[in-house]
Amino acid sequence: MPLTMLPIGKEAVVNKCVAKEATKKFLEGLGILPGTAISVLAEVNGDLIVCIKGSRVALNKGVAQQLFVRV
Repeated sequence: MPLTMLPIGKEAVVNKCVAKEATKKFLEGLGILPGTAISVLAEVNGDLIVCIKGSRVALNKGVAQQLFVRV
């Protein structure tokens, strides 16, 4: 399921990213890689604040929709 569908407070594992190569590299730099645990902390107008490896990261809705997770 897309990351945007993950309920707030629920933890999941990043499964795949279907974004363009430049966006994938950006996300990798943030530590968002397949197999990494991620949880949604808050949603603001469709944009997400997520917790990844103990850090808070803000992702816009477009990027979050390209990240697929499994619970």
